[in-house]
Amino acid sequence: MPILNAKSNMFTIWFPPNFFYPSVVKKWEPVVKRLKLPYQTIEDFFNASIQTVTIPPMDLATVTQQQSQFEIGYKGGKELEPIFDKNIDVTFKLSEGFVTYWIIFEQIEEFLKYKEGDVFWPSMYVSFLDMHGFELVAFEFHKIVPTGLSQFDVSYATTAADFNTFTLGLRYNRFNIKRRLNNNSNI
Repeated sequence: MPILNAKSNMFTIWFPPNFFYPSVVKKWEPVVKRLKLPYQTIEDFFNASIQTVTIPPMDLATVTQQQSQFEIGYKGGKELEPIFDKNIDVTFKLSEGFVTYWIIFEQIEEFLKYKEGDVFWPSMYVSFLDMHGFELVAFEFHKIVPTGLSQFDVSYATTAADFNTFTLGLRYNRFNIKRRLNNNSNI
Protein backbone atom coordinates (compact mmCIF):
# COMPACT_ATOMS: atom_id res chain seq x y z
CA MET A 1 0.00 0.00 0.00
CA PRO A 2 1.52 3.37 -0.99
CA ILE A 3 2.16 6.06 1.58
CA LEU A 4 0.49 9.41 0.94
CA ASN A 5 2.84 12.24 0.12
CA ALA A 6 3.69 14.31 3.18
CA LYS A 7 4.17 17.47 1.10
CA SER A 8 1.69 20.10 2.17
CA ASN A 9 -1.29 20.86 0.02
CA MET A 10 -0.92 23.95 -2.09
CA PHE A 11 -3.36 26.61 -3.15
CA THR A 12 -3.23 29.91 -4.91
CA ILE A 13 -5.63 32.80 -4.63
CA TRP A 14 -5.47 35.86 -6.77
CA PHE A 15 -7.18 39.11 -7.42
CA PRO A 16 -7.29 39.69 -11.19
CA PRO A 17 -5.85 42.64 -13.11
CA ASN A 18 -7.99 45.77 -12.76
CA PHE A 19 -9.45 44.54 -9.46
CA PHE A 20 -8.68 47.84 -7.75
CA TYR A 21 -10.46 51.05 -8.68
CA PRO A 22 -8.42 53.39 -10.93
CA SER A 23 -8.44 56.09 -8.24
CA VAL A 24 -6.94 53.63 -5.73
CA VAL A 25 -4.27 52.52 -8.22
CA LYS A 26 -3.39 56.11 -9.09
CA LYS A 27 -2.90 57.01 -5.44
CA TRP A 28 -1.14 53.87 -4.17
CA GLU A 29 0.90 52.58 -7.12
CA PRO A 30 3.70 55.13 -6.56
CA VAL A 31 3.86 54.07 -2.90
CA VAL A 32 4.15 50.37 -3.83
CA LYS A 33 6.83 51.11 -6.44
CA ARG A 34 8.76 53.15 -3.87
CA LEU A 35 9.03 50.00 -1.70
CA LYS A 36 11.45 48.56 -4.31
CA LEU A 37 9.66 45.22 -4.44
CA PRO A 38 9.46 43.06 -7.59
CA TYR A 39 5.76 43.70 -8.27
CA GLN A 40 4.44 45.35 -11.41
CA THR A 41 0.92 46.14 -10.17
CA ILE A 42 -0.98 46.66 -6.96
CA GLU A 43 -2.79 43.37 -7.64
CA ASP A 44 0.59 41.56 -7.75
CA PHE A 45 1.62 43.21 -4.50
CA PHE A 46 -1.66 42.23 -2.87
CA ASN A 47 -1.61 38.65 -4.16
CA ALA A 48 1.89 38.22 -2.68
CA SER A 49 0.71 39.41 0.74
CA ILE A 50 -2.09 36.81 1.09
CA GLN A 51 -1.47 34.50 4.04
CA THR A 52 -4.63 32.41 4.49
CA VAL A 53 -8.08 31.88 3.06
CA THR A 54 -10.92 30.62 5.23
CA ILE A 55 -13.70 28.91 3.35
CA PRO A 56 -16.66 28.09 5.62
CA PRO A 57 -18.10 24.61 6.02
CA MET A 58 -21.04 23.35 4.02
CA ASP A 59 -24.18 22.43 5.97
CA LEU A 60 -26.11 19.67 4.20
CA ALA A 61 -29.62 19.78 5.63
CA THR A 62 -31.62 16.59 5.31
CA VAL A 63 -35.32 15.91 5.22
CA THR A 64 -36.73 13.23 7.50
CA GLN A 65 -39.86 11.21 7.05
CA GLN A 66 -41.54 8.91 9.54
CA GLN A 67 -41.90 5.33 8.36
CA SER A 68 -43.52 3.17 10.98
CA GLN A 69 -41.44 3.67 14.11
CA PHE A 70 -38.33 4.86 12.26
CA GLU A 71 -37.28 8.26 10.96
CA ILE A 72 -35.69 7.95 7.54
CA GLY A 73 -33.35 10.73 6.34
CA TYR A 74 -33.27 11.88 2.73
CA LYS A 75 -31.22 14.42 0.85
CA GLY A 76 -32.43 18.00 1.00
CA GLY A 77 -34.25 19.69 -1.84
CA LYS A 78 -31.46 22.04 -2.95
CA GLU A 79 -28.52 21.62 -5.27
CA LEU A 80 -24.95 22.53 -4.31
CA GLU A 81 -24.70 26.28 -4.88
CA PRO A 82 -27.67 27.46 -2.75
CA ILE A 83 -26.46 25.55 0.33
CA PHE A 84 -22.99 27.11 0.41
CA ASP A 85 -22.32 29.76 3.04
CA LYS A 86 -21.07 32.36 0.58
CA ASN A 87 -18.61 34.10 2.89
CA ILE A 88 -14.85 33.81 2.77
CA ASP A 89 -12.13 35.48 4.78
CA VAL A 90 -8.78 36.40 3.27
CA THR A 91 -5.92 37.19 5.64
CA PHE A 92 -3.16 39.50 4.44
CA LYS A 93 0.26 40.34 5.81
CA LEU A 94 0.61 43.93 6.97
CA SER A 95 3.43 45.44 4.95
CA GLU A 96 5.74 48.34 5.68
CA GLY A 97 3.73 51.36 6.78
CA PHE A 98 0.60 49.18 6.82
CA VAL A 99 0.30 49.84 3.08
CA THR A 100 -1.74 46.70 2.37
CA TYR A 101 -4.32 47.70 4.97
CA TRP A 102 -4.66 51.27 3.70
CA ILE A 103 -4.99 50.15 0.08
CA ILE A 104 -7.87 47.81 0.87
CA PHE A 105 -9.36 50.40 3.24
CA GLU A 106 -9.44 52.90 0.38
CA GLN A 107 -10.86 50.25 -1.98
CA ILE A 108 -13.73 49.69 0.47
CA GLU A 109 -14.22 53.44 0.94
CA GLU A 110 -14.49 53.88 -2.84
CA PHE A 111 -16.91 50.94 -3.05
CA LEU A 112 -19.22 52.45 -0.42
CA LYS A 113 -19.52 55.87 -2.08
CA TYR A 114 -22.95 56.79 -3.41
CA LYS A 115 -22.39 56.85 -7.15
CA GLU A 116 -23.30 55.20 -10.41
CA GLY A 117 -21.33 52.14 -11.44
CA ASP A 118 -20.58 48.61 -10.39
CA VAL A 119 -22.31 47.31 -7.29
CA PHE A 120 -19.94 44.33 -7.06
CA TRP A 121 -16.20 43.81 -7.03
CA PRO A 122 -14.68 41.82 -9.91
CA SER A 123 -14.39 38.04 -9.65
CA MET A 124 -11.55 36.43 -7.72
CA TYR A 125 -10.09 32.95 -7.98
CA VAL A 126 -8.90 30.21 -5.63
CA SER A 127 -7.09 27.24 -7.17
CA PHE A 128 -6.09 24.04 -5.41
CA LEU A 129 -2.91 22.39 -6.67
CA ASP A 130 -1.42 18.93 -6.44
CA MET A 131 2.11 18.22 -5.19
CA HIS A 132 3.55 19.00 -8.64
CA GLY A 133 1.88 22.40 -8.92
CA PHE A 134 -0.84 21.27 -11.32
CA GLU A 135 -4.27 22.78 -10.80
CA LEU A 136 -6.88 20.23 -9.74
CA VAL A 137 -9.88 22.37 -8.83
CA ALA A 138 -10.48 26.09 -9.29
CA PHE A 139 -13.20 28.20 -7.70
CA GLU A 140 -14.21 31.43 -9.40
CA PHE A 141 -16.18 33.69 -7.08
CA HIS A 142 -18.54 36.17 -8.78
CA LYS A 143 -20.35 39.33 -7.66
CA ILE A 144 -18.24 39.99 -4.59
CA VAL A 145 -19.06 42.49 -1.87
CA PRO A 146 -16.84 43.26 1.14
CA THR A 147 -18.39 42.42 4.52
CA GLY A 148 -15.73 43.52 6.97
CA LEU A 149 -12.18 44.45 7.75
CA SER A 150 -10.57 43.16 10.94
CA GLN A 151 -8.69 45.17 13.47
CA PHE A 152 -4.94 45.23 13.81
CA ASP A 153 -2.93 46.44 16.74
CA VAL A 154 -0.13 48.97 16.76
CA SER A 155 1.96 49.58 19.84
CA TYR A 156 4.94 51.64 20.93
CA ALA A 157 5.69 48.96 23.52
CA THR A 158 7.48 46.68 21.09
CA THR A 159 10.57 47.61 19.10
CA ALA A 160 11.18 44.20 17.55
CA ALA A 161 9.98 43.45 14.05
CA ASP A 162 6.60 41.81 14.20
CA PHE A 163 4.59 39.76 11.72
CA ASN A 164 1.06 41.19 11.75
CA THR A 165 -1.96 40.36 9.64
CA PHE A 166 -5.46 41.61 9.00
CA THR A 167 -8.50 39.88 7.54
CA LEU A 168 -10.86 41.01 4.81
CA GLY A 169 -14.34 39.49 4.91
CA LEU A 170 -15.99 38.93 1.53
CA ARG A 171 -19.35 37.64 0.37
CA TYR A 172 -19.76 36.25 -3.12
CA ASN A 173 -23.14 35.73 -4.74
CA ARG A 174 -22.30 33.09 -7.33
CA PHE A 175 -19.44 30.71 -8.00
CA ASN A 176 -18.16 28.45 -10.70
CA ILE A 177 -16.13 25.29 -10.08
CA LYS A 178 -13.66 24.14 -12.71
CA ARG A 179 -12.27 20.64 -12.33
CA ARG A 180 -9.07 20.05 -14.26
CA LEU A 181 -8.26 16.50 -13.24
CA ASN A 182 -7.26 15.38 -16.75
CA ASN A 183 -5.49 18.59 -17.71
CA ASN A 184 -1.82 18.57 -16.69
CA SER A 185 -1.06 22.23 -17.27
CA ASN A 186 0.75 24.24 -14.61
CA ILE A 187 -0.86 27.44 -13.36
